[in-house]
Amino acid sequence: MKTRNCMLLMLAFLAPAMTQAAEVYKGKDGSAVDIYGRLGFNISDKKTGDVQGDFDGRLGVSGRQPVNDTLSLIGLAQYQVNSAEYANNVEGENDSLTARYVWAGLDMAEYGKITGGRVSSGLIMFTDIGDVFASSDVSTGRQARHIDPTAVQVFRQDGTVQYQNSFGQLDFSTAYIIGNNTSDLDYGYNAALRYTLDMGDAGKLAPVIAFQKTRAELSVNSRTNGAESFTYGGIGTRYYLGSLMLGYLYSQDTVTYSNGNADSKDKNHEFTAVYDINSDWTVRAGYRYLNNQGGDKLELRDTTFEAQYRLTPRSSVYSAWILRNGHDGQNLLTGRSVSFGGSSAAESFYHLGLRYEF
Repeated sequence: MKTRNCMLLMLAFLAPAMTQAAEVYKGKDGSAVDIYGRLGFNISDKKTGDVQGDFDGRLGVSGRQPVNDTLSLIGLAQYQVNSAEYANNVEGENDSLTARYVWAGLDMAEYGKITGGRVSSGLIMFTDIGDVFASSDVSTGRQARHIDPTAVQVFRQDGTVQYQNSFGQLDFSTAYIIGNNTSDLDYGYNAALRYTLDMGDAGKLAPVIAFQKTRAELSVNSRTNGAESFTYGGIGTRYYLGSLMLGYLYSQDTVTYSNGNADSKDKNHEFTAVYDINSDWTVRAGYRYLNNQGGDKLELRDTTFEAQYRLTPRSSVYSAWILRNGHDGQNLLTGRSVSFGGSSAAESFYHLGLRYEF
């Protein structure tokens, strides 16, 4: 509690100063420390069906310290209020300031980057195809948490060692997931690969493939409720033409159990479109279909329409309407209803948000 309150006070104290400058330290040896973040307020009937307002606060610190001409030490820590993360607070109170990313590593220039901790996963190259809305949640890979509760989303997990590099138009990453005492993870690994094809006047195409495998360390006191392994794979692409971006992804993942439960399989399709009308206005639309078999049997059929108006280059107003036509699942162990993103899969909702980034 004391740590949480301290971090909240730090956020409130630092925010006004950080609006003026992101770089807070620069040494003669080239060392630098930057602070960045996000402040916002959202009005929605998403979670309860009744209109309510929520504060949105995020604070990040990044640093770089050169060792020589080709090697630098790098690190980042990012915390958020109302985050769904479990890394530092498994119970996760609504006003908790919890870690989204905390990592340190080496930047070896053309030889790539090695980072360790709760890293910015290379899987983001894939998940970002569908993650374009200020108003919606990431569904692809949602079952990763059954093996590792720190993986509240498949692209953020504790105890990860990752290597990333680019060769021309080819970007790739690979990682080994060690885990820690916050979870019962035995081991895991993932990889992602993206190639950007420049087609001149016909635009650009950026196909991506992604894969992850995690396995639980089963024991008498295991917290995975019999979940033994998680296998995730996906393929997708983005297409860019002028001010238009189109995206499609397909992912499939399976959780296997050691206690006789049937395999739980998610299949997920997502279509997205983003169009920059001008420097002030951007509109987005998307459709998501997720179906689970053998597990909670959650079904998502979400259609999203969103508009963004930029008050400044770093502050925006968002308005969105999310039409939901799916159905909630059911937890096989507790019998409780399984929703998604804090609201029923069958209940439509709207979202109004003001966001200031620094």
